[in-house]
Amino acid sequence: MVNGTAWAALTAGLLCASPSIAQDSPVTLAQAAAPAVQPAANPERPPSEVSSFAGSLIPGFQLGARVDLSETYTTNSYGYYTTGNNGDDLITQAGLFLDMHEHSRSVSIDASYGGQLYYYARDTQPVQFINDLQAVGQVIAIPDYLSFIGRAFAQPVVSSSSAFGSAYGIGSPNGYRNGYGYTVGPDITFRLGDFASSDTLATYSAAYFETPNGFDPTIVIPGVIGPQNTQIRSVQETLRSGEFFSRLQWTGVGTFMENESPQGLFSAKMGVVTFRYLIQRGFSLLGTGGYNALTNSIGFNRSISGPIAMGGVSYENENFSLEAQAGQRYNALSYEGTVRWNIGPTTAFTGVVTDGVNTPEGQLLSNLGGLTASLGGVLTNGSNIYANGSTASLTSFNLQQQGSLSFDQSVARYQRAVLTFLQDIERNHIALSAFAEKRTRLAGPIVGSDVSNSWGGYATYSRDVSRLTNASLYAGYTYYDELQGHSKFFNFGGQVGYSLSQQTSAYFRADYFKRETSPSFQSLSPITGGTDELRLTIGLSHRL
Repeated sequence: MVNGTAWAALTAGLLCASPSIAQDSPVTLAQAAAPAVQPAANPERPPSEVSSFAGSLIPGFQLGARVDLSETYTTNSYGYYTTGNNGDDLITQAGLFLDMHEHSRSVSIDASYGGQLYYYARDTQPVQFINDLQAVGQVIAIPDYLSFIGRAFAQPVVSSSSAFGSAYGIGSPNGYRNGYGYTVGPDITFRLGDFASSDTLATYSAAYFETPNGFDPTIVIPGVIGPQNTQIRSVQETLRSGEFFSRLQWTGVGTFMENESPQGLFSAKMGVVTFRYLIQRGFSLLGTGGYNALTNSIGFNRSISGPIAMGGVSYENENFSLEAQAGQRYNALSYEGTVRWNIGPTTAFTGVVTDGVNTPEGQLLSNLGGLTASLGGVLTNGSNIYANGSTASLTSFNLQQQGSLSFDQSVARYQRAVLTFLQDIERNHIALSAFAEKRTRLAGPIVGSDVSNSWGGYATYSRDVSRLTNASLYAGYTYYDELQGHSKFFNFGGQVGYSLSQQTSAYFRADYFKRETSPSFQSLSPITGGTDELRLTIGLSHRL
């Protein structure tokens, strides 16, 4: 259940929120084997209800609640193959879901919480309770100068996607940890006349993990240590050119960060300046130069501190923006960039390429920085918000990105690319995504090669068949190359929902999951072999 740490995370997160960044939508524990199929209805508020804070559409205080009860038949509740016992079981699920919004002249808070109980009739798994908390907020202390920002989360975190698997449901207690965390700090801004503007952001972030009920420490995968408690302290100063500059604009960024965990202290210091020269309307040349200094208490297996020298282009018009750079960073070739095409008011294509050095837990807390609230109070990633301000109906926020690799507690270089297409037109709703990630271990324990890869894609289609009926289908594929072997995930499923009244709906869903693994991967552990599972669920949802 939500312990003292979780409530501390909630308290800190409800203080604050920072500007959103484009980011791909990661996958929940329930989505570890399949992407969520969301109802098509979008709970945005009408634009006539405008708050005095940051143009939010939600004035004052609002609290909503929903309860959910379902029964699931599963052919394999263990999440892996077991000789002589296939794990057939009936799972009773009961959940309470809350959403809260508070918007006034100086305070903005958006939060959602879901608590779910899983009871296994045949005791193939212990009774499990999971929390799912997301919260963002901002408190303006001195208008235009000082505000306090932050976020909070509580959710199960999958330790290794290459081991335990589940068809849209909670996995084995050894396959995940209960995670809690937050990031909080002041944001100081001021202008230096027409010459420049300054933004100083100091944050303290922390993530904590605990083992769930039924965890067995004798079930291990070599090289997968699991998530560890982590604290991150960082300060970032950003100077941007002002109106004094016209065709030539510049941005200077200085960053200091310390990442502390049981495995050691990883720190990074960076100073860069990016110049943007306008060639013609919307088109600019980019150049970035600076220096990265990275240290680790147990050392690195290669030199990664050094100069940063990159160049590229940017283009922007009313509905399209592109920014891409390539060059040297971490003493190697590096790429980064973003693209967004607002094809229509509720149709968008986005892409992002990132390159950074971090720990697995540092990746989670970095992803938390992508959590934002739409003007209608929906918590999501900035890339999931359409040009008209509404949120794509088939998306959700999660700290763990699609294709996340195992928690091996190595400081590593993460190179990632994600493409997403979202559309909500009349009764049809579409979400398509493709991703690829390369992780190069730089320090810490290494099993097999120091390079791991994952790639894959997901597709979801939903249609409002009638005023009362909604149907959805999804399919997904993920390939993992890590831990001396490789595994392949296949996911298929669908859902039909029917509104019994304005507050109550019934639904039926079917989910199938299959994992194939290489012989070398199967030899690691009894739980890393091939497996499959079928789940059939019927349930009721009622909004209070």
